[in-house]
Amino acid sequence: MMLKNLVISVGTRCRASRTRSSASLPILILAAALGCGDSHNHDHDHAGHNHNHGEGDAHGHAAPHGGVLVNVENEFCHLEFVIEPGTDRLQLHAMRFHPREAPLKFFMEKIEATAKVGEAEKTIIFKPTKLDGVTATTQPTSLYVAQIDWLNDTPTFTGTLTELKIEGKSLTKITFHFAKKD
Repeated sequence: MMLKNLVISVGTRCRASRTRSSASLPILILAAALGCGDSHNHDHDHAGHNHNHGEGDAHGHAAPHGGVLVNVENEFCHLEFVIEPGTDRLQLHAMRFHPREAPLKFFMEKIEATAKVGEAEKTIIFKPTKLDGVTATTQPTSLYVAQIDWLNDTPTFTGTLTELKIEGKSLTKITFHFAKKD
């Protein structure tokens, strides 16, 4: 009851203030509805898979390593796929942009993916690697690397990560479109 009286009292004494706050209410509602943006606004059923369609991160994040950035689970995390220059190695970097940009460390013995190359389907195995990009690790890391013998001859492919387990979440069928950058 005291709160009700307080609201009434404030409302009757501060008429100008009440008008300003009611005018800003639609702005607050709009901001809450928009949130961080909708980077996954296209028409088809998403049951059983997570991805963007390779058009980049519509939210406006830039790929920190110059690779292909994939938004996973509406900003839960981002994955960046980068060819290691002069090699046939593909790097997978895991990161978060919110509340601030930072690597996302987790551990899996391997991350399996399939790649559609022309009509063929090929397997990719990413292994946990220290940040030097070479040394294998059994500790949580934000970098996984795959050795891919056909990578240098393939300018584009569609890949699907079978499963990622991060912070107790199981993320499945994460699709990405990889294209070499010139």
